[in-house]
Amino acid sequence: MKDLIKNLYENLSTSLRNIKMMPIPEFDPDNLKFVPYDAQKHVLPNLNFAQSNGDDPLDVQNYYDNIMTGKYHPSGLTYVLKYEKKHIGFFVVGLTTIRQEHNPGIPRLEGKDTNDFTKGLLIDKIGIDQNYRCFRIGKYILQFCIGLVKSINTSSQIRVIIFETTNSLAEKIYHPKYRFNYVKKNENIVWAYKTIC
Repeated sequence: MKDLIKNLYENLSTSLRNIKMMPIPEFDPDNLKFVPYDAQKHVLPNLNFAQSNGDDPLDVQNYYDNIMTGKYHPSGLTYVLKYEKKHIGFFVVGLTTIRQEHNPGIPRLEGKDTNDFTKGLLIDKIGIDQNYRCFRIGKYILQFCIGLVKSINTSSQIRVIIFETTNSLAEKIYHPKYRFNYVKKNENIVWAYKTIC
C-alpha cells in the first residue's frame, strides 16, 4: 500500500511540474478606456462574447460580428472597450422612451402609477470578451453610463437607465450589487433598470 501511495505521489508531482500555470493578471481600472467607435477609423478584432458554456442568450456575438463586418450600424452610439491597447469589448447606448403601465406585480418607477412616457438611456448591448470576465468591467460601464446621463441631463430629462440581461445576472449581480430593479421580458431575459435622479 505504501508503494502504491508513493507511486501516486511521484506521478502527481511529475504531472504538476509539467503543467504551465497561467498567472492571473492584475486588472487596473485606470487602464480601461471607453472609445467612441468610428467605422472609418477602427478595425474591430474577433472577440468571444459567449458564456463559458457556449450559450449566447442575448445574441451579443452576432450583434458584434455584424458591426465588425459592416453589416449593421447601430442607431445609438457604440463604444469600444480597450484595456491598455487591447480591444476587450463594446457597448451601445441610445435614447429610448418607456411607458410605465400599472401592474401590481411589476416594480414602478418612483412608486407612481402612470401611463406617461419616461425618457431613458438604453444600453442596447454589452459585450465583454471571455478573457476579461470577472474584473467588474460591467460595473465601470454602468458608472460611465450614469455619468453620461448626469452630464447631459439638464436638457434631456433622462430618468432611467435600462438594458436587457439574463434573469440569473439580474438576481446575482445587477440587483444586489448595483441596485438595478428588473422586470421579466420572457422566461430567461429581463429588463434591468435604475432611476436616475
